[in-house]
Amino acid sequence: MLISEIQRQIQHEGYFICSWDEIDEASSLDVETADGLYEFSELLCNHGLECFPKIVNGTVANIEKSLTAIALVIFTKGTPLQKNKEDIKYALLVAKIAAAMAKADGEVVKEEVHQIRTVINKLSFLSESEKYRVFIRAVYALRQNHSREQIFSSFSKLSAKAKLQSLDIAKDIAIADHRIDRHERLFLYDLYRLCDIPPKTVDKDLKQHAKNKNVMLERNQTATAELSKAIVELDDSFEELLSEFENF
Repeated sequence: MLISEIQRQIQHEGYFICSWDEIDEASSLDVETADGLYEFSELLCNHGLECFPKIVNGTVANIEKSLTAIALVIFTKGTPLQKNKEDIKYALLVAKIAAAMAKADGEVVKEEVHQIRTVINKLSFLSESEKYRVFIRAVYALRQNHSREQIFSSFSKLSAKAKLQSLDIAKDIAIADHRIDRHERLFLYDLYRLCDIPPKTVDKDLKQHAKNKNVMLERNQTATAELSKAIVELDDSFEELLSEFENF
């Protein structure tokens, strides 16, 4: 596939997923070498693109340290996120939880990716550029080969306060499209257990949460509520949960 074709796909979807060897212009590059990685990075940059996993100084910022081990998420190059800002940390947490919810049932469908985009677009405290770059990180997080057990193991290490903050964000995400999907319930059941809250209260709590947020479930008669930044500061134990975003 030519890069020009990839650019057209990105204009439509906002991103494109492929392996490096599917790109015609990269066929002569040896991406197992630092020089080859640098050339590949420059090739994308020259077309106004970049990719995750991130390529920095001839190395790949992912666990495998290789472009051949994981699919690439290619997107439009732009201003880097300031990941030390509290607003951005909160947005990345929303992206992390939304991606975890989408993966809760073992597969991710296109509609779930669209919902994640919708959720992130409602983060009114972000600029359009920041929304885009947070969304791309959510897409890349969906590509990580984390099992259900690994996902909830990371949440189990949070403090009690952070677990409750995660639960509140998860409920915001669940009601964002005015209906509660099966994979969202599955995720919430497990998160309730981690918070030592009886899972049987999930449906009742979601209805009350939707009422508090002025969101009418199962109907499209009301405007979708924006997701505001958390009033309280994020707990320090979120740092480990967000650590996977450090390299991208």
